[in-house]
Amino acid sequence: MGKWPQPIGRDTVAPMGGRAYDLVWGTTLRTTTVLHRMLDRVSGGRLGRRFPGGQQVVWITTLGRRSGEWRRTPLLAVREDGDPAKPWVITGSNAGQAAVPGWVFNVRSHDLGTLEVDGVTSEVRFEEVLGEERARLYAQLSQIWSAYEMYERNAGREIPVFRLLPATPPPE
Repeated sequence: MGKWPQPIGRDTVAPMGGRAYDLVWGTTLRTTTVLHRMLDRVSGGRLGRRFPGGQQVVWITTLGRRSGEWRRTPLLAVREDGDPAKPWVITGSNAGQAAVPGWVFNVRSHDLGTLEVDGVTSEVRFEEVLGEERARLYAQLSQIWSAYEMYERNAGREIPVFRLLPATPPPE
């Protein structure tokens, strides 16, 4: 059985996980990210804090592993177990494309950065979550954005999941 086709134009389709799918979704994702950055800049960070449907948008800033420059990226996020006292969780889905997003390589090389939520910035350490814990947290992300289930099926790779912890542990 083939993969669910995705429309490209009026009469053509692209199989999910294929090159055409990656081209279409990659272009859409890049365009959406550019527009989100512009909206954030023009509004002084007041607009675009939530995705359509109410999901939380967070901004991460990571150190470029090759460029050495700081990169700011908007992502959907969820609080672990829905508990406001627990860390934020993000995923490197890249809209289900085969390619891993660049920020994932950046945090694997340099695990310190920042997290901005609703205009409040804090220093964080990115912790990649593996195994059953990764699957459990990915399921929580899928609850807020059902497309994550499709992304994982069609990316042809295990989509990485990260927990965003305080950069320095709180005093005991």
